[in-house]
Amino acid sequence: MMMTSKAGGRRTGQGAGEVLHFFSVNFVTSAIGEAVIRVTRVISSTALAMWDLSDYFGMYAMLDRLIVMVHLQHWLTDKRARDQFLIQCSVDLEIYWNVGAGHLKPELFDHRTIFLESAMWSPSGTFLATTLKTGTVIWGGATFFKPLMFCDHNMVKLIDFSVGEKYLVSYSEYDRKGAALKIFDVKSGEVKMAIERSQGENATGEIGGISHVAWPIFRWSGRNDDKYFARIKKNAIYIYETKTFGLIDNEPLKAENVMDFCWSPTDPVIALFVPTDADEMQPARVSLIHVPNKEELKKKNLNGVRDCKMFWQSNGEYLAVLFNQFNGTRSTTYQRFVIFGIKDPGIPVEDFELENENDMIIAFSWEPKGQRFAVIHALDQRQNVSFYLVIKANNRFQFSKLVTLEVEQAGSLHWSPAGRFILLAAMRGCGGDLIFYDVDALGTLAIERFVATNIEWSPTGRYVATIRTLSDELDVRQEEFQEGVMIWSFFGVLLYQIPRRHFTQFWWRPRPSHSSSTQEMQDVLEVVNELDIDLDNDLDNLIHFDDVDNEDKEVFTLSTEQLSSWKAPEGWDQWWTEIGRMMNKKRNAALKELERKEEELDG
Repeated sequence: MMMTSKAGGRRTGQGAGEVLHFFSVNFVTSAIGEAVIRVTRVISSTALAMWDLSDYFGMYAMLDRLIVMVHLQHWLTDKRARDQFLIQCSVDLEIYWNVGAGHLKPELFDHRTIFLESAMWSPSGTFLATTLKTGTVIWGGATFFKPLMFCDHNMVKLIDFSVGEKYLVSYSEYDRKGAALKIFDVKSGEVKMAIERSQGENATGEIGGISHVAWPIFRWSGRNDDKYFARIKKNAIYIYETKTFGLIDNEPLKAENVMDFCWSPTDPVIALFVPTDADEMQPARVSLIHVPNKEELKKKNLNGVRDCKMFWQSNGEYLAVLFNQFNGTRSTTYQRFVIFGIKDPGIPVEDFELENENDMIIAFSWEPKGQRFAVIHALDQRQNVSFYLVIKANNRFQFSKLVTLEVEQAGSLHWSPAGRFILLAAMRGCGGDLIFYDVDALGTLAIERFVATNIEWSPTGRYVATIRTLSDELDVRQEEFQEGVMIWSFFGVLLYQIPRRHFTQFWWRPRPSHSSSTQEMQDVLEVVNELDIDLDNDLDNLIHFDDVDNEDKEVFTLSTEQLSSWKAPEGWDQWWTEIGRMMNKKRNAALKELERKEEELDG
């Protein structure tokens, strides 16, 4: 616990030398509870009239210093552990609880009509940021949203939060008199760093019709402490630390012709890619750099490679690098993977190739917090989805194929955040199936014919949203096309639809990532299993059918029936035993292959 004081203005009627002090007492820890945010001249009275915020600030709006007490993570205390989501339709923002008590339709949490440019959640869902012509408003609250801070940046176009939610980065394309980039402290509104337009013109790439900007320009380290962030410029990566917002060691990390980089999601490690030079005298390379000492932990040279894509596993255990490589005669290219074992001693690197090296790789995705990955690959008119398991032994690892599915059309992979379940889909107007698949059981849960422009899993992994927005890539003449969102259970039952005109954006409210270890989570599960809980009766107590309309009753009945049949189909025990036998057989074969390779290396 700490106490701070700050001198304020003189109290009326007191002596000339008497000064009024403001005291605040706060816990140093960032536990869920009351959050104290100091707002210093956040919005003028004119701005209040413009945005109609007088209901929240009232007569206190003209005070030099205002303390707003809000429970920023109150929504996480919901007894039913429901998720929230945001819908933006033109100037309307709607925030819902996913499943309301006693029925299967969403429950409205908050609604705002704001002349905004865009909206986004912070990475852990604590704040909602909306952009206006004059800057960014940061919102938060317990039972409804209050404006907490205003970040002044004229004609702001793009925004981004740091991973730990301490900072907000904003970019303005049209503010010719001011800074192109600003980094704000979220709680105080103070500008921590500003980059003038002449300094920001070296950013490369293009996004959203804004030329010369690859967004986000600043990429934050994956840890929640927000210690480091970096940007790429010609022949160098500029790595900053937030203690002073200056360059580490007062100089950039030199890397001739560096094309791309990305942070580990869990450690202060940067993976950077340098392509082969024009004369091909120097090979391409992927390097792992530790921050802040800039030590090179591992380097992998790649011959004849001009570009690549890097995929981090969510726990930071693996880094997969997909690249196009010329053949010996340089007449054609083929795709290959190398995979780094980041957490293993010496950081071993293994090659991964598909059974048919001529297959084109369409998509790749790691299972969140898992040891499996999925690949969509195709040759001519054939499309397949293959699942692999990473098996470790003796500081080496091998890839065991679990299954290959033949699909009619699939272009994207969508893992549940909890792992195990995955949704395979065709996107952006390509007619195709939504395939709900269980990777543990190697079985299809449901197949639905559907067209979607985006797919988003809820943070808990219990629900998935398919989103439809009008786009040039869609055939809007189809009568059956309807803008809006559809909410499904994780096993493929459609729960409800939310049709909306002028539908712009759907976004689940993120949840904070837990810091518990696997053993701690296991201990909690053991305690829960020892409790005397009747889940069937508890579910009946939560669902009161007297308050449910007939349509919801039918959907709920269908959901429970399908879930029951999915849990225990006929021959389940034999099927599961056979899967276990097959998995053990493949694992043993992979281990023997690793032992054979070790013997060859030792020999």
